[in-house]
Amino acid sequence: IHTREPPFKHPCQLICVINCRLLTSVRPHCPTAGMKPEPAFTAFDSRGALQAAAGDIVEQVLSEAINARGRAVLMASGGSTPGPVYQRLSTADLDWAKVTVGLADDRWVPADSDASNERLLRSTLLTHAGAEASFLPMKTSDDDPFEAVDEVDATYRGAASAIDLLLLGMGPDGHTLSWFAEARGLDDAMRPDGDAMVAAIDAPQTEVTGPHTRRMTLTANAVSSARHVLLLITGQEKRSIYETASPDLPVSYLRRYAGDRLTTLYAD
Repeated sequence: IHTREPPFKHPCQLICVINCRLLTSVRPHCPTAGMKPEPAFTAFDSRGALQAAAGDIVEQVLSEAINARGRAVLMASGGSTPGPVYQRLSTADLDWAKVTVGLADDRWVPADSDASNERLLRSTLLTHAGAEASFLPMKTSDDDPFEAVDEVDATYRGAASAIDLLLLGMGPDGHTLSWFAEARGLDDAMRPDGDAMVAAIDAPQTEVTGPHTRRMTLTANAVSSARHVLLLITGQEKRSIYETASPDLPVSYLRRYAGDRLTTLYAD
């Protein structure tokens, strides 16, 4: 796996875009030469403050990428926490025609389903000014994601190898992306030496997965290619899992693969 330089040399610089909404920040001092920086963890006094700060970070990273390379790539996940972030971003003063938006993962459901992450993005981020962005769907006409994985990988290969910001969440079971423990396809998704950018998943049905166990997800290869990874966590239960997770939980693999390119934002 090849990693890319983040748009900021260290998360300390990235956190500088967060203003007085910040409550506390738990992160190392900016490193001196020869020291390896650790991932940043920042806590906020409300979910609204977290969402506003996340929007600031995404906008800053995309702007930096457009200025540096003429293009920007954002891979986004679903869920209730990032929805307001996407709505806020849709009116950001960016050259959206130079932005490519893709999905971190999606359920294998029709694009107009309430369970579809594609539907979430199309109704929030890809409106207003954000409608000018290019969008990469994951869902195809195939009945089974395992039948579609080669087609989706071909669609995502270029953008997923040049991600400027990967925006993720984490479930109460310690999953992130659609990396669910004991899922069919999980080995392909989390293989550190894999070449694929996406993998098909069929997870054991739980309260977390609900009835939609078949998914498509970005892989460890895509995570390791991202210049920056932003993880949003809400609730004390999830914070405890994040801080005490066993090495075998998917979020622990994410932390290892993302390394110092990971910034975690938390609110109770």
